[in-house]
Amino acid sequence: MLARATWSVAEVDTAQTESLARDLKISNPVARCLVLRGLRDAPSVRSFLDPRLADLSRPDGMADLEVAADRTARAVIHGERIGIFGDYDVDGVTSAALVTGFLGEVGASTETVVADRFSGGYGLGAEVIDRLASTGCRLVVAVDCGSSDHRAVERAADLGVDVVIVDHHRVEAPLPKVVACINPQREDCAFADKTMAAVGLAFYFVAAVRNALERRRHLERKAVDPRSYLDLVALGTVADVMPLVGNNRILVSHGLKQISTNPRPGLTALLRTARVRSRKIRTDHIAYQLAPRLNAAGRVASAEDALALLLTRDPRQASLLAERLEQLTVQRRSVEEQVTVEARRRAEEALRDDPPVIIVAGDGWHRGVIGIVAARLSEEFERPAFVVGFDGDLGTGSARAQGQLNLFATLNACAAHLVRFGGHGDAAGFVVTREGFPQAARAITDHARSTAIVRSVRALVCDASISARQLNAAILGELERIGPFGNGNPEPVFEITGLDVLDGRVVGGTHLKLELKTPTGTVSAFGPRMGQLAMHLPPLVRVAATISADEWRGGDVPGLRLVSSPVAEISS
Repeated sequence: MLARATWSVAEVDTAQTESLARDLKISNPVARCLVLRGLRDAPSVRSFLDPRLADLSRPDGMADLEVAADRTARAVIHGERIGIFGDYDVDGVTSAALVTGFLGEVGASTETVVADRFSGGYGLGAEVIDRLASTGCRLVVAVDCGSSDHRAVERAADLGVDVVIVDHHRVEAPLPKVVACINPQREDCAFADKTMAAVGLAFYFVAAVRNALERRRHLERKAVDPRSYLDLVALGTVADVMPLVGNNRILVSHGLKQISTNPRPGLTALLRTARVRSRKIRTDHIAYQLAPRLNAAGRVASAEDALALLLTRDPRQASLLAERLEQLTVQRRSVEEQVTVEARRRAEEALRDDPPVIIVAGDGWHRGVIGIVAARLSEEFERPAFVVGFDGDLGTGSARAQGQLNLFATLNACAAHLVRFGGHGDAAGFVVTREGFPQAARAITDHARSTAIVRSVRALVCDASISARQLNAAILGELERIGPFGNGNPEPVFEITGLDVLDGRVVGGTHLKLELKTPTGTVSAFGPRMGQLAMHLPPLVRVAATISADEWRGGDVPGLRLVSSPVAEISS
């Protein structure tokens, strides 16, 4: 987050906050955070603080769910070989691992394939159908893709292969002619939650398959428990930046507990190589340490390594695969940095004309990192970014935004200039020819100019103001219950007053590390990209920061992450 000089504290109904704090026996600052999230009475707060699987939305109205479950159950019962295909990102790989693992538990014969960014590319291709059909598959379950893959579905029909789709991407009418397409984005789908990742929908799918098998007396009641795959649901949901509200909040909460208490061998090994020290796994561990390593396989090599890591039950193989992903992560970072430097230079040149969006392209830019580069440019320059890497006559593009512009709608409006495209409002991908790129860039820019784009940086507003004395284990425990944090449920930001600066230094080349004294001890604070302040710190400061467990001190004491430059405080 970019440093800001000032902030304010949100206004809230004081009487309501005090009533909630009293009724639930929680601190006033935490009660403020809950009220600001729209939780204003004790029953709704209790439900929020204790997310239960029993409160998941019923699958009633989820189009094609029962059809998909019945066809898959028949395949299991009759011994048909089932093909599973997933995208190369974390959502796709976890979805494929979930379906593969579950079907293996119920005795199915399976063949699993994940997309290859460097050959077949994104989506279900006809060549994948050919490959799976050649292994004897007569049913293919496509996860995190398929809703727009008409050519592959037509090829499957020619070969007598049935296709079931479990997807969450925007649907372009008409739907492919498949046995079943589970996708809440369908206009005729009455399932209310349109925000779930593919892996969350895969959880619903396998639960429905289990029920279908039980009805046919092929499986003893509760013999296989889909809840054992909630760790994968948490990984894919957080990595795909889905809103952590409703069903997603419930599923991720339970998945994080599973990773913390009973991780599968692959995640145990990955946590070790990622040097995660915490006993309680949080969403930031997934977002910044686990997901990038799982994604590295699909970005610079093959996502098959990530899939194998999630499926293996052999600790030794898990360790080898985790080390492999660590090597790929280092390689990805090096490539990413090279592309970022060049892309940033071109973006700065383009910004002289103050365009509504950033559009940059380069030859040989690795397609595995352009999404990360687009995200960096979008954050740094505070506008949507489109980054294209050309290889011969074709360019692979990634676009990222932060709510300023609906990227899927923009690409759809410019579809005549693109080979293909797909994605979401804030993250999308596309392919463009070298010849057509100038026209595509103009069309995207013109569409953005005609659309209301949010360009200003929102003023920083803290949830509550607390004193240094309140920085203790008690408030840390209360804040953990408000999580999991992420899109749709951001970490509370606190104004914290009365902090003595004991030490300030630069770490990682550009970041600020502070040691601060409180009336009850000391706390550490980390300031992203604030290293230039290290030599100019006053002795007493107030800060705007999030509060989380300090893993380097055992995880039982709070640590701070600054979201603004520290401000001098005059001692009273």
